[in-house]
Amino acid sequence: MSADEEWLAPLRAKFAGRLTREVEALRTAWTRRDRETVIDRAHKLAGLAGMLGAPEVGEAALELEETARSGADYAGQLFQLIAAIERARS
Repeated sequence: MSADEEWLAPLRAKFAGRLTREVEALRTAWTRRDRETVIDRAHKLAGLAGMLGAPEVGEAALELEETARSGADYAGQLFQLIAAIERARS
């Protein structure tokens, strides 16, 4: 394991735990039709995923953010992000 990987390991473990909370928060926001919270959470998650080497999660989060921001229906992107998060956690 390189020095960079050793340094990132605890952050990645913390990120994995945060993913569980993010899924619940996104589901709650979607149920409440709280588009602004979905946009905000997706934006933060995209940045965090990018920094911690989870590109699939980052790309799905960015797609969700962009779709929700456009005013379009974003349910499909939300479920794609949740699926990407589930894969990243396993």
